[in-house]
Amino acid sequence: MVEATSNSTSILNLVNRTLDLPTIPEVLTKLNDVIASDQSTADDVADVISKDPAVSANLLRIVNSAYYGLQVRVSSISLAVSVLGFSMTKKIALKAAVFSQFAKKDSSTDSEFFDPTGFWRHSIFTGVAARVLGTESSKLSGHNAEDLYICGLLHDIGKIILAESVAKEFGEVLTTSHKTNRTQVEVECDVFGFTHADVGSVLAIKWFLPEDLTIAIRYHHNPTDDPFHRSLSSLIHLADHLAWSAGHPSTQKLPQPELNHEVYDQIGIDPQQVEDLLPQIESDFNSTGLPF
Repeated sequence: MVEATSNSTSILNLVNRTLDLPTIPEVLTKLNDVIASDQSTADDVADVISKDPAVSANLLRIVNSAYYGLQVRVSSISLAVSVLGFSMTKKIALKAAVFSQFAKKDSSTDSEFFDPTGFWRHSIFTGVAARVLGTESSKLSGHNAEDLYICGLLHDIGKIILAESVAKEFGEVLTTSHKTNRTQVEVECDVFGFTHADVGSVLAIKWFLPEDLTIAIRYHHNPTDDPFHRSLSSLIHLADHLAWSAGHPSTQKLPQPELNHEVYDQIGIDPQQVEDLLPQIESDFNSTGLPF
């Protein structure tokens, strides 16, 4: 336990020294403070939400979706918060903040191997797959389905950080991976001394995201090395693999990361079940409101 924590600290320091990581969006900071108070009401939460157009729009879109089946359209942020609850409101705010912070930016990486739109399609597909598979897994029954989606959505967020912070070096990593047919993770270790998974986990720490999500992001390429939340890391590993296999890679023309078949046991689901769930994953992905 001590060794793993020490290693995490060294990675945190290394990445922080190398990259300028974005601070947590103001709306999430304020929302955390308000929700943490026992005295807060739906109006208090709504007051914070209403100051961020992206979060407000996402909140209203989701509460008025077919999933909630409301008979009357909700146009009040306060009422939307009451319907969704504080926990779900916070998760929606996180997703909206992520897209607001990253998805609309043009990457500085001038590379035929990195397409920001393709990256976000990969991320969303992975999130959807994690949610669908996770709800069928007895070993992940304690996890909220939306938490699984968020973990899948953010699993590769480190690639966006690298693409923006060290664009030239990141482009060289992608080119080398393509030319040598080595995985991106292998080349990142050579060039940076850490991987995009490490960067993503450090960002999650800085944004005060849940520990299990943070650790799953770090270990999604090698889930059997995860000493704490192996089932969740395994789920994201498999969901990531399914996104690549479905034609939604996070990077273009690079070798697909190899699937670790031990993840099926860790998740408590077999390959046939996964095959049977693919149509639902595709359907859910196609019905997702993409942010572009």
